[in-house]
Amino acid sequence: MTSIPPKARSSEQGFSLFELLIAMVVTLVMMAAASTLLTTSLRIKSRENRRSAALAAAQRVLNMMTREIGNSGYGLTDNGIVAADTGTSSIRVRANVNNNSTLDDPDEDIRYVYQAANKSVVRFDSFPSPNGNTVVLADRIDSLTLTYWDADGVQITNAADYGLAGRITIDVRVDLPAGPQQPAAIVRLLSDITLRNAPKTLEQF
Repeated sequence: MTSIPPKARSSEQGFSLFELLIAMVVTLVMMAAASTLLTTSLRIKSRENRRSAALAAAQRVLNMMTREIGNSGYGLTDNGIVAADTGTSSIRVRANVNNNSTLDDPDEDIRYVYQAANKSVVRFDSFPSPNGNTVVLADRIDSLTLTYWDADGVQITNAADYGLAGRITIDVRVDLPAGPQQPAAIVRLLSDITLRNAPKTLEQF
């Protein structure tokens, strides 16, 4: 048998302990950096998902309220607003959608209420009686404010005069919390609704 020369044996030696430690440290640093990047990306994605969901819900609420409030007073002799159940965070409107002698059909007696405790906008439909139909339209709304204006563009502050309203402004606010490298933000959606069936509005056409 032939023996392995000393130089050949020395060339077959592996990594030293110090080299292994350096390699392990570098690997751990790279893994930590990758984990931090992944965690940050997931947080940003989660925040953006919440943002998109909140804005979509706010837009849905605004569109539905705009459509039904704009139709208020149809087939009636007034603007359809029930002042006793109306305020800066709620509104009740009526319309004779089916143009018959009653207001007990679906979508003819509607109330929208903003519930600040759970940040929800709730829609109440008096039909079917006696309990009606209740639907939570959104639960991520930070504020909803209704402002009433008369035919001359003067703001109505007395609830007893809501029957004189010819225009209503809806202001919906969504607060977005701060995230990784992202500041907190406030998004506001506005809708300006003309009550086209209000008596003074009809007189203009």
